Order: sequence, then structure tokens, then C-alpha cells
Amino acid sequence: MKIDIRLILETAVRQFVPWLGAVLLVTWAGFPGVVCITPMAWLMALQIGNVCTSKSKSATSSNRLFEAALAGGLLGLLQGILFMVVIPAMGSIRPEEEANMGLLTSIMLTAGIIAGALLSLFTAFLNEQRKKQKQLR
Repeated sequence: MKIDIRLILETAVRQFVPWLGAVLLVTWAGFPGVVCITPMAWLMALQIGNVCTSKSKSATSSNRLFEAALAGGLLGLLQGILFMVVIPAMGSIRPEEEANMGLLTSIMLTAGIIAGALLSLFTAFLNEQRKKQKQLR
């Protein structure tokens, strides 16, 4: 089972960089709350499925699907880490809110990984099905 690690890392980072730039720019402009739309940014994982199926050097369809899921999960992880780093810039957190903030961050991190992997896998699956249909014709 050979998977294309370079493709996984490169695809996830290439999709993450624009989000990183947007969040940092808007946060620097004084609006750190932009990081709260991270769930919308999870949709970037849809593009990862397209890229992984088209550029993968893997021989089997299952490997390409696995690569897409890993790359999508990595994108979700990176977005979750960014959320964790930027959220304190939104203002001071009262001691009684710290536990809830930690829980919210954990949820965003976990949900981002799962959502990224599933969205990317979904798109990759659809692309693989389309390839199979073209081969049958």
C-alpha cells in the first residue's frame, strides 16, 4: 500500500495557506472573530478530493481515496490549530469561561479533522466513480 505522502502534505498546505492569510490579515486589522467562521472553511476540503484524485501517483482507487481523506483531515487539523491560536486574541477569557473555551477548541479541532476527511473523501469518491464510468464507455 503505497500512498503519496508528498501529495497529502502539499495539497493540505496549499488549501490552508489562503485561509491562514485571510485570518491573519483580518485579525491584524482588528477583527479576530473571523476565525469563528472556521466551519465554513472546512468546505475547502472539497477541493482536496479533486486534487488528490487527479494528481495522485497511486495505482489503486482505494489509495487515492485514503490520500484524499488524510489530506482533508490534515487541513481540518491545521484549521483547528489556527482557531486555537487566534481565539485568545478575541479578548480576555474569564476564569469561569476557560473550561468552556477549552471544550469549544477541542470540538472545533476534532470536528475539523472529521469534516475535512469526510468532505475530501466524498469528493474523491465521486471523482473515482466518474473515472470508472468513463472507462466502461
